Amino acid sequence: MRHHRHSVKFGRQRSHYKATLKSLVSALVISKSITTTKTKAKETSRLADKLITLGKEKTVTNQRRAYAILGDRKLVAILFNELAPLFKDRLGGYTRVMLTVKRRGDNAQMAILEFVEKPKPPEPKKKAEKKEKKSTAPAIETKAEKEEKPVQPEQKKEEHRKEEHKKEVLQPKKPEKPIQKPGFFKKFFGRKGD
Repeated sequence: MRHHRHSVKFGRQRSHYKATLKSLVSALVISKSITTTKTKAKETSRLADKLITLGKEKTVTNQRRAYAILGDRKLVAILFNELAPLFKDRLGGYTRVMLTVKRRGDNAQMAILEFVEKPKPPEPKKKAEKKEKKSTAPAIETKAEKEEKPVQPEQKKEEHRKEEHKKEVLQPKKPEKPIQKPGFFKKFFGRKGD
């Protein structure tokens, strides 16, 4: 009798099957949502649910077991610190598989695999505070104050450069004609008169 014998292997060797699942679960932990085939999504969902269950109880043993699957300490940290706390009140069903279109090449049923709960993105820093700091404008000089200040020769040079730059910008440049290369037939058969 074949009780509890799971036989989905994607037509691969055992090591290749494990590597595929590990890479899919790692991608799911990183991006919280992946697109893959229906069969791979269902298999990855099983493994992802096991990882979330491990992450709900933060022990050294569970962290080591998660590391054996994910193979990266940063991913283990994301799992235990960000993802698992979202599911502390949920007893199971941490992922969902939503079917999408069929793939064009081989007509395989595609699916989106994602976590049911997603962490909230970090709030952007308030820009209003920065604007308030910038809003204090410098005092405006009157015409009399501008006339009283002596003009240095360096300032005259800079003003002269700015005026020249404005003149250059205002004059539109004439487009140059691109050099035409002979086409295939002209190259092959030659031109008339040559």
